[in-house]
Amino acid sequence: MRMTRQSSSFFRLALIVGLAFALVSCMDVQTPVVPTLTPLPTPTPGRADASTNAVLPLVSSAIKLDSEGFADPAFRALWQQYDGAVASGDLSRAWFWGQPVPFGAEEEPYAESPGGKRLVEYFDKGRMEINDPGADPTSEWYVTSGLLTTELVTGRVQVGATAFDTLVPAQIPVTGDLDNADPATPVYADFGEAGVSATADRSGQPVTTKFVHGQGDVEIAPPVPVTIASYDATVGHNIADVFVNYFDHDLAAMDLNWLYVMGHPISEPYWVTARFGGTSQLVLVQLFERRALSFNPNNKAGLQVEFTNIGLHYYRWRYHNSTGFVPPMPVAVVERPTRAAYDATTSNWT
Repeated sequence: MRMTRQSSSFFRLALIVGLAFALVSCMDVQTPVVPTLTPLPTPTPGRADASTNAVLPLVSSAIKLDSEGFADPAFRALWQQYDGAVASGDLSRAWFWGQPVPFGAEEEPYAESPGGKRLVEYFDKGRMEINDPGADPTSEWYVTSGLLTTELVTGRVQVGATAFDTLVPAQIPVTGDLDNADPATPVYADFGEAGVSATADRSGQPVTTKFVHGQGDVEIAPPVPVTIASYDATVGHNIADVFVNYFDHDLAAMDLNWLYVMGHPISEPYWVTARFGGTSQLVLVQLFERRALSFNPNNKAGLQVEFTNIGLHYYRWRYHNSTGFVPPMPVAVVERPTRAAYDATTSNWT
């Protein structure tokens, strides 16, 4: 009796499996489509790194890209103008936009654009936008860059000339490693709470204030002397001499007006502790409406002042954060690579 029951159970199981196989054979089964990953070039030691060696698929598969990953010829031309020589190694300076291949292209909501959407493309150091594709492409305002820092700090995402969506202000460190941040590194939301209040003109005075996440201002002895060189009376913020020098030399050499590139400052210059490649360092940071700047005295001369990775930060906040918008298809996690460190005793990068 026991053998009969076991045999009967076996035949019933075989019949069920056979019917299931026949049913599947009659169906039009489709293999899930896996997004194509676009590899990013590896930063060259001794030059400014561009935050990530990771591979990341573009957010929208519907946007047609050229062979180098650019969504519009105007984006490609603008990137080539400022970063082409850096990518080729012909020029040794910090990146202006970031890696040669942009890592995110999307049509984002914007009320005044045709169809209520505008084409944008993200780079490590910023975002390019075309609000009106019917405008003169030779105009310096044909491609704009948006108030990314302001949006990260306030959580107000601009979706039209006078229209905004509201997100939670970014809990993302303003500089340094993203996924292994130093607990003391301030996040963008910290500046919304305490860092953007207008202050008095302190021209000529030393910068000795450190901004600590969860603690606020702390007076310190800085690693190198930095002083206030300029005061923006429009917003009531001071600008550090290392950043003013960058405006007067590096940006001027690119025939760029600093206000056009940066916008007004929205914070004072602060020393912050941040990790780079797992090692904590004391660096100077200042937030502006469009971008943010950092000064790292440990870097090689000529690369001490650079744009922070505001484009990468904004992209992660808007498309990877649980409180942000959800992208239309899966995306890879963005990792910041180990940063090359400059050894002043040997004059080598390690």
